[in-house]
Amino acid sequence: MRRTSPHIRITSLLLWICLGLCSGCFLFKSSTRTPQLSQAPPAPAPAPKPAVHTPDTAEKNIPAAAPFHVAAFAKLIRKPVYHIALFCPLYLDSLQNESSANAWLTRFPDYFVPGLEFYEGVQVAIDSLRGMGARLVIKVYDTRSASLPVTKAVEDSFLQKADLILGMLSYQELQTLGAFSQQHQINLVSATLPNDAGITENPFLIIVNSTLTAHANAILQYVLTNFNNVHLTLWSQPTNDDNTIAQLFLDAYRRHPQYAVMPLQQIVYDTSWSASRIASQLHANQNNVCIFTTLNPAAALNMAYKLASLTDRYQINMIGMPTWDQINAWFTDSTLYALPVFYSSPFVTSPQSPAARYLQQKFMQLYQTRDPSPYAWKGFDIGYRFVWLMLQYGIYFNARINDPRANMLIPYQFEPVYKKVTDSIPDYFENRKIFFMKIYGGKTYPAGSINAAD
Repeated sequence: MRRTSPHIRITSLLLWICLGLCSGCFLFKSSTRTPQLSQAPPAPAPAPKPAVHTPDTAEKNIPAAAPFHVAAFAKLIRKPVYHIALFCPLYLDSLQNESSANAWLTRFPDYFVPGLEFYEGVQVAIDSLRGMGARLVIKVYDTRSASLPVTKAVEDSFLQKADLILGMLSYQELQTLGAFSQQHQINLVSATLPNDAGITENPFLIIVNSTLTAHANAILQYVLTNFNNVHLTLWSQPTNDDNTIAQLFLDAYRRHPQYAVMPLQQIVYDTSWSASRIASQLHANQNNVCIFTTLNPAAALNMAYKLASLTDRYQINMIGMPTWDQINAWFTDSTLYALPVFYSSPFVTSPQSPAARYLQQKFMQLYQTRDPSPYAWKGFDIGYRFVWLMLQYGIYFNARINDPRANMLIPYQFEPVYKKVTDSIPDYFENRKIFFMKIYGGKTYPAGSINAAD
């Protein structure tokens, strides 16, 4: 089913967000938008789990000593109303510009979509929790606002009293909000950036989208666990990004003596290489596991075609980065079907789960589509999870961050990260559960998961 037209969604966004930004903050209410459906909606999916906490059970489970040596985490602070700050790139300045808004009615700019759809997912999550009795005051901050950029938002009175910050942030924005959350001891959830922005000594920072360091560790663990008779090669281009990621793999490999049973050969390549030159790096009598460091889908696809042409002579498994899920040719070009391709991802959902069907139903009601985008899935899952934890355990839910009852779409595993072995306080918390997907014969298969070790 087609997605709602851009002008309807822009109008809806203005009605929902601009009012909130102008008034300073607002209570998220159930949506009043009623699409005109051409057919009966699907049977209702089960609603998410209740948000109501059980004080006696929750309170007795809070450790008496300060968890992770952070004094704030030992405090049980519940409030009748919780204040949440939501940061995402919404480009409202452009929306309010009449000439830009008119142009957008005929062409929906690609850069606008992720922030809007992340916001839509969070909106569904908050609406659902409010429907169960949660009292939540939300303020939405547009990270692309000229009048209130993140550097000025940290001076805003609402943010000063926020109980939780959720953010779809850039590197610099995470640095700014990270310093703010550390100073004010407010949990900050970085939803989509796979980077710690160089932050240290901030146990209030929670990174959901696993860093590339975690991916490197997980991929090596996955190969060691799942492949036999391996000729392991690490393929990187002579670029800054590839060099950086290759170094993460090499560092992880050198740290763990267990990898001594699996020699690693680094290959610096260029996409102009011919298939025969690539074949010179493969072994005919071993399982060639080729890890590629490139985040560029075009470069990955270029090498995949050449490796696929060699599968009649060599056993090859190609392993790569989370960005490879953007490549449609895996499923549409039969010349790739004989090449097993694996990629890692912190975000894997089952569309048949009760929570997924619930989100699909809500999107049908609101936007005339049962196909939420990946950003909408993330917004819903992350928004629901962390607000639910706050409702259950108070503003410092960190000791119970992995409560399995908080799992909606994705069973995350958050672990404290210590950049120095001598540190007693975490530099931040990171989702270390990495899923693997296998693409073969034009189809995708779940291929297990790894809790990435340090």
